[in-house]
Amino acid sequence: MLGLLGIGIAMTLGIGMRIAGVSGALLYVLMWTAALPPANNPITDDHILGALIVTVLTLLGAGNYFGLGNRWRQTALVKKYPWLT
Repeated sequence: MLGLLGIGIAMTLGIGMRIAGVSGALLYVLMWTAALPPANNPITDDHILGALIVTVLTLLGAGNYFGLGNRWRQTALVKKYPWLT
């Protein structure tokens, strides 16, 4: 549950979007596989759509436009460890 909280906070604030995007999409896919075979359409399942949305937001760099991504990238921590962007 703390992992979900961390992913949600990072995605909401737009900081650490790479880590949050990868872990969020992975978590969605793992939740989807936990209920195999799916009770409804496997393509339009909410877990698959959520994983796609998280991936698209990460790839588009939504945190830079709608969040604190630009300020986050200018911190000394992120300059030292660029994988935190």
